[in-house]
Amino acid sequence: MTDQGAYGQQLADVFQLERAPAFVTRNLQKSKIAVTEIKCDIANHGLTAPIPREDAFLITLQLRDCPRHDLFIDDRQVPSGHLRPGTVCIYDLRSSPVANSVSPFHSLHFYVPRAALDVVADMEGCGRVDEFTNKPGLGDEDMALGGLGAALLPAFRRPDEADQVFVDHLAIATVGHALKTYGVGSRAISFAVSGLAPWQERRAKEILSSRLNGQIFVSDLASECGLPTSAFLRAFRQTTGLTPHGWLLRHRIDHVCFLLRRHMQSSLTEIARMCGFASEDHLIRVFKRVTGGHPETWRRG
Repeated sequence: MTDQGAYGQQLADVFQLERAPAFVTRNLQKSKIAVTEIKCDIANHGLTAPIPREDAFLITLQLRDCPRHDLFIDDRQVPSGHLRPGTVCIYDLRSSPVANSVSPFHSLHFYVPRAALDVVADMEGCGRVDEFTNKPGLGDEDMALGGLGAALLPAFRRPDEADQVFVDHLAIATVGHALKTYGVGSRAISFAVSGLAPWQERRAKEILSSRLNGQIFVSDLASECGLPTSAFLRAFRQTTGLTPHGWLLRHRIDHVCFLLRRHMQSSLTEIARMCGFASEDHLIRVFKRVTGGHPETWRRG
């Protein structure tokens, strides 16, 4: 197994690109999931380098139309076809996948080592798997994973504004969906969704409120509430009507409103810093999205 894994700069090297931005979720019982954005606007970019073999998978989501490519698994060409936006391809890194990039491409690659795959399977209660039904050269169009990928793209555009709790949630949700949808021997479990106990709700909100910058792992929140991560996420939404990230954004805006009234002389830049926003522009964008207005207009009103 490689020390780093097939994500970030190592994946950029595989695709012969200068760089490939990546986010990593950690503290997943000492494992990790990483998601990397790979983009190339050049046709006939050539063969990728072999990815070092390891007990891990790449769950790849296509973001643009890719009419032509070739795929080789263990030095043998396998069927490949037109990959449309929203198509998911799952690569087993115990084999040696190599692609011939005929068309330009743009994709998100979720790197999932065995330990992380098993942790998420246990979280979801769907059974551990060793292979997937998905054929990576052809893929499967998947609206659910397409939506998760679209939600992640703004984080790559403005990484300084990306909350760890948000990245964790989407990464775990992506792997969980892939397991239940394509995992051989996996079974979808129907959970009776119940909310958080009052003490659990208080504790989760206390922790989120103390980390206005969003730098908190979802698994830490779940642990504090004595729940598996997936059960915590379902219970939190059942209780609050929001994801932890959604609740945190609204709480930030509430705090912004309080400071706008209490500190009339404070600049928006100062208030943004106090409320965990990366910049004044970040604050204004989120404030408009949540309230429909500009923070200065709200203060004057």
